[in-house]
Amino acid sequence: MEIKKMSRRKWLGTVGAAGAMLVTGSLLAKSNVQAAKEEQLIVVDDITALKALAHPEKVQFVMTRGYYASGDGGGALYCIVAGMSYAGAPDGFVDHALSAAGKVAVMDISNGIDMKQAGVQSGVDCTARVRAAYAKNAKTYTYSGDMAPIIDCDDPNYPSSKFAGGIFPPSFSSHWFDGQFRFQAKGSANGEYVLFNFQGREHVTMYRPWIVGDVGTTHTGTGGEWGFGFYLVSGAKHITIQEGLAEKFWGDGYYIGIYPANPNLPIPEHITLENCVADSNRRQGLSITAVKHGRIVGGEYRNTGKIASANPAYGIDIEPNNQTKSYIDVSLIDVATRGNSRGGLQFVPGFLSSPLPELPFYNVYVSNYRSVEDGNVGAMRFAYPDLSGSININRKLYGSIVIHKATIERPAAKGVDWSRWVHTAPEVIASDVTVLDANTSGVGGSSYHARCAFSMMIAADDVTKGMTTVGKVTLIRPKAIDTRTTPKMMAPFWMQTAPGASIRRLTIVDAYGENDLDGNKGFVRVNEAGGVTVRYEGDRPVKLLDQPLVCAAGTWAGYELRLPAAATGVLDVELPASAVSLGLTYTIVNTSQAGGQVRIKATGSDQLKRNGEASSTQQIVAAQETYTAKANLAGIWSLLDQI
Repeated sequence: MEIKKMSRRKWLGTVGAAGAMLVTGSLLAKSNVQAAKEEQLIVVDDITALKALAHPEKVQFVMTRGYYASGDGGGALYCIVAGMSYAGAPDGFVDHALSAAGKVAVMDISNGIDMKQAGVQSGVDCTARVRAAYAKNAKTYTYSGDMAPIIDCDDPNYPSSKFAGGIFPPSFSSHWFDGQFRFQAKGSANGEYVLFNFQGREHVTMYRPWIVGDVGTTHTGTGGEWGFGFYLVSGAKHITIQEGLAEKFWGDGYYIGIYPANPNLPIPEHITLENCVADSNRRQGLSITAVKHGRIVGGEYRNTGKIASANPAYGIDIEPNNQTKSYIDVSLIDVATRGNSRGGLQFVPGFLSSPLPELPFYNVYVSNYRSVEDGNVGAMRFAYPDLSGSININRKLYGSIVIHKATIERPAAKGVDWSRWVHTAPEVIASDVTVLDANTSGVGGSSYHARCAFSMMIAADDVTKGMTTVGKVTLIRPKAIDTRTTPKMMAPFWMQTAPGASIRRLTIVDAYGENDLDGNKGFVRVNEAGGVTVRYEGDRPVKLLDQPLVCAAGTWAGYELRLPAAATGVLDVELPASAVSLGLTYTIVNTSQAGGQVRIKATGSDQLKRNGEASSTQQIVAAQETYTAKANLAGIWSLLDQI
C-alpha cells in the first residue's frame, strides 16, 4: 500500500503513472475535484485491501489496481466520505463500506463504469452487481473481456408479474461491448423472462451487446414462449441497439411492444435496431407488436426454431396484439432472414380489428429485404389469425405495406403467401419481389399452393366465417424463376378459393416467370378471379400459336397470343369461363401473311361482345388484326378490335 501527500497537479500525474487507465473505461484523470492545496491518495491492490483500510480518515482518495486482484481490469478511483453523508447503504459492489466505522468508499463514475469495476465474473450470477452499477446512472458503461456473467432473468414476483426481471439500463446512457463480453441468461423454468429490460427507459444506446439465452442448455420448463433477450416495451423512447446479438432465448431475441401489466402506457417510440443479429431463438428472432417510428436497418434474423421451436417460428413477425395502444409504424431496410423454421418475414395485422385497439394503424415500409432458405409456411407471409374470436373482418385497418425490392432465395416451399388476407386488410404495394427456386423441400402431390413462388388462398373455413375475397394487392415486376435443371416450382402464382369466394382487387404488372413444372403458361393460376388484372406496361410476353390453345384457370393471362407470319388455316383459341376470369385480359394478334386465321371461342354459355354488334360465341381474327378480350361481366367477354 502506498500513502502519498501531494499537490493536485502532481497527484493527477501519479494516478496516471500508477496505472489508473487499466482498461478502456476504468479510470481516467479526475477532472472535477475541487481540491484544497494538498490531497492524499492511497493506492491499494484490490477491493479487499480497500475495505480493510485502518485509517481512511487520513486520506481523501483511494485507487485500486484491480477488483479481486491487482491487474484484473477492475481498478477504480474512490472518494472516501463520511457514512452520515452517504444516502442509504453502500451496495458493496460499486460503493463499499470500510471496516473503519463511519466511512464509505464511493467510486468515481465521472468517466463511466467498466463492469469489471463492479466485480462481474464469468459463469457467476452477477445480476445484483450489474443492477448496482446501473443504479449509479453513469453516462457510459463498458463491457470487456472474454467472459459470460450470468443474469437472473426471472421476475422476482413471478407469477403475479412476469416481465419485471433482468437488468434495466439507465436512461441517458451509452453501453460499449468489445465483441467478446456476453451476458448469459440463468437457466429458467418459467415461460416468461427478460434479460435486457428497457421498460420506461429513454435515450439509451448500445454498441455490440451480446446476450445468450437458455434454450437447449439450462431451460428446465416446457410451457410458455415469452423468454425475451432485448425487451423494448412501454415507455421506451429513443433506444438504439447497434450490432446486437441475441441467441437461444425461450421466446424472442428482440421484442418491441406493450408491457402487458399496464397496456395503457405509451407504446415504444424511436426504436432502432441497426445491423443486429438474432440466432437460434425459439419463437421469433424479432417480434414487433407496437411501435412508433421503428427502424430496423441491416442485420440478419436467422435459425428460429432450429434448436427448439414454438409458433410462429419466424425470423421477423410484425403482429400487434389485441391491446388498447396497439399501433404499428416501422421500416425495415436492408434486412435479411435466413434458415428460420417456418418463414422469414411475417405481416399479421389482424388483431388490430379487435375491439380494444383505439387506432388500428398498420404501416410498414420494406426496402431491399432478403430471405434465404426460410421455412415452408411462406418465406414472406401476409396473414390474419384465425377468423374466429376477437377478429372483426369488417373493421377497416389504416396504413399500408409498401415493399421496394425483396429477394427470396430457396424457400422450403412457397416464397410469398397470403392467407386469410381479408378485404379490410392494409393495402399491399410490392415492387421487384423475386422468388428463386421455390419448394426446395420438394413438396409434391396436389398441394399446389405450397409448390409455387407466390400463393394466395381462401379456405372453406374462412368462407364460413365471412371471408369472400382478399385485400387490395398490387405487385409490380414480380419474378418467379426456377434455375434448377429439374424444376420443383409448380407455377409462378397459385390462387385458390373455396366456393363462395373469389380473388378481387389484385393487380399484377410486368410479371415474369421461368421454368415451372406446369409448362410456362403464364404467371397466374386462379380458379375464381373476381377482379384480377395482369398487365404489361412495356412489351407483352408472347405465346406463339402453333396449335389450338385452351386457356383455363388464368393461363396465358396478359400475354400476346400471336399467330406467326407463316401460319395457314384456322387455329382456335378458347377463352376460359368468364365468370371465374373477371378482370383477366387476352390479346390475340394475327401476323399471318399466308392467309392464316385465329378463331376466338367462348366456352360454355359465354358470349363474345363487340360494341355495336350482336353477341356471338366465336370471332375470327383475320390477318393483321388484333383483338383484346376481357372478362368484365359474368357470361360476357368484351372484344376490342385494335385494327
